Amino acid sequence: MTIKIVNHTDKPAVIENYSTDRYVDRDYMEREWAGMWRQTWLLAGLESDLKKPGDYFVFDMGREQILITRTKTGAVQGYYNVCQHRGNRLVNDERGHADSFRCAYHAWTYDTEGVLKVVPYEERFAKGVPCADRSLRKVHTDLWDGFVFVSMAENPQPLLSFLGPLVELLAPYRFHKMVLVEDQTARLQCNWKAVIDNFSELYHVDFLHPQHKRMVDCCNDTVHLFPHGHTGLAVPGATINPRFPVPQEPTDIQSAQLQSLGLDPADFAGRVLDVREAVQKRKREVGRNMGLDYASFSDDQLSDVWQYNLFPNVIFSFTPEHCWVMRPRPHPTDPERCYFDKLSLLLFADPDINPDAAPIVGPGRPEKQSGTRLAEDYARPARDVFDHHAIISGEKTMTDTIGVTRFQYRVAQR
Repeated sequence: MTIKIVNHTDKPAVIENYSTDRYVDRDYMEREWAGMWRQTWLLAGLESDLKKPGDYFVFDMGREQILITRTKTGAVQGYYNVCQHRGNRLVNDERGHADSFRCAYHAWTYDTEGVLKVVPYEERFAKGVPCADRSLRKVHTDLWDGFVFVSMAENPQPLLSFLGPLVELLAPYRFHKMVLVEDQTARLQCNWKAVIDNFSELYHVDFLHPQHKRMVDCCNDTVHLFPHGHTGLAVPGATINPRFPVPQEPTDIQSAQLQSLGLDPADFAGRVLDVREAVQKRKREVGRNMGLDYASFSDDQLSDVWQYNLFPNVIFSFTPEHCWVMRPRPHPTDPERCYFDKLSLLLFADPDINPDAAPIVGPGRPEKQSGTRLAEDYARPARDVFDHHAIISGEKTMTDTIGVTRFQYRVAQR
């Protein structure tokens, strides 16, 4: 494993004595809420859910709900999802479209700019209604590469400053052009930080995910450290884990990658370790014919699986053709529970380059979608919400990379 520190000028942090309080204590949970969740930028959702003025979605974050909409002027703005009359929840649907937002309790109505426009029987209020003072309360809202971010802080630093070097490093991936193909939320019986802990190291992979030996080399990953608590992992892909016996023939994953690029796996008999470089070169040769532009990528980026952890609670796992956005969110009242979101995004062939291109196979492309060619073939999927036991039983899956098997669950419980 290699560690690289990227533009990191902060002083070394003081490491406190380890305590389980940070995972189970309600007082610690309150400290996190006041000192972190309400002070930092949070990834709220996808800009693609706000295609036209009046489109909206609701972001559940701990004890708060943020209503995010595209206003009539085309801007994206977030508000606390609370009517400013008696504190009733304003919008109850997860997402939708509305020309205005009407409270179900007393019908106070706000436009998409958050301005209070309708107060029934306003003339009967003895002192009148100060509509300007009763507009929806805004949260800071900004966009980056197709993602919507919000901050509940009074004066947060600019979003791009918060993201720092990640903006330039991730620019080639064009997340804003990717299409949402799966939206999942699992209810977990653990603190949200237990999820982040898991995605912050690869020490466990050889033992908990031995199936990964068929497609990535986790023992030769590179760790990146960035300002503001962001981190990254670069894992060699289109290869095998050398800690296990090297097979004579390409693995099933390598074979699928080679075939999707027009290469014959049989040509790599006895030289499985050459597949990664071959995938890199072949993507350079046939990328545009397959409707994808790889000019901005390095060779490593063409083959490898990269993971960036965005402080405090967002994990991006991605290749040039896909991105998984994973986000554990704290439970409103119980520090030993959380919600785990997984948004699966795919980059389809650019029809301006080649609308008939078949998809390139990679670790992030579900097999059931392999026959779909164009982004417009996809309607926005509904969010699938389930308990973690549904994963353990096999009723639900978040892919064999993230899904929890019975064995993994038993190990975690020990």
